[in-house]
Amino acid sequence: VMFLSDHGMPLPFAKTQLYHHSTRTPWIIRWPGVTKADSVNDSHMISAVDLLPTVLDMAVLKKPDALDGQSFVPVMRGQQQDGRHAVFKVYNENAGGNRHPIRGVQTRKHLYLFNPWSDGENVFRTATNGTATYRQMKKLAATDQKIATRLATMDHRNVEELYDVEKDPDCLHNLAGEEAHQDIKRTLQARLRRFMEESNDHALAPFLKRNDPTALAVYMKKVQDESVQRRAARRKGKNKNKAKQKGPRKKAP
Repeated sequence: VMFLSDHGMPLPFAKTQLYHHSTRTPWIIRWPGVTKADSVNDSHMISAVDLLPTVLDMAVLKKPDALDGQSFVPVMRGQQQDGRHAVFKVYNENAGGNRHPIRGVQTRKHLYLFNPWSDGENVFRTATNGTATYRQMKKLAATDQKIATRLATMDHRNVEELYDVEKDPDCLHNLAGEEAHQDIKRTLQARLRRFMEESNDHALAPFLKRNDPTALAVYMKKVQDESVQRRAARRKGKNKNKAKQKGPRKKAP
């Protein structure tokens, strides 16, 4: 038996984001004879892409060669497993087609995020913007500087974010620009780059030019134009289907 959850309500810095609390969800497994009751494994990191290979492994079924993810059956059996020290996060657009791509890598201690859309003016648009919480934040921001600062972060972000999730799980203090944290930032940048190369990520090119605002703007225009074209194609397809369902009108006798 496996128990998993959704990511909850789309509150600010929660669902449809890549922050610590945005993507951390419960994963509870009962496998008689294998898992131990009341046991918790907090030394290995797993991701949603590991679900399918794990289930196939549990069922002793062959896994496709190109399958993403890795079975964590060894972890359930109480064994150590390599490659469980980080997870990678990907977000591209919301259901409405608003493109705000984000890439991230998180270890047990740090979270690094790359926001190619962040230019100081572009506003992050997702289901969060329609919540009562977000509307109240906008209202209170007029008289509360702390909320105004937090709202500005929510809306605009920075191209790079770095958080110590052990000390700061709410991701309130961006360390990306602090000299004392440049070594860990470079380490996480390198790990994210390898992941993006291996997955043939379309955001790799702007990631390599993350300090070039013009390159980021060109990339964002490209992906947003592609999103507009996809939405137009879907609308066209829906209209065709509606026309077929209605069929020709019968003439009155």
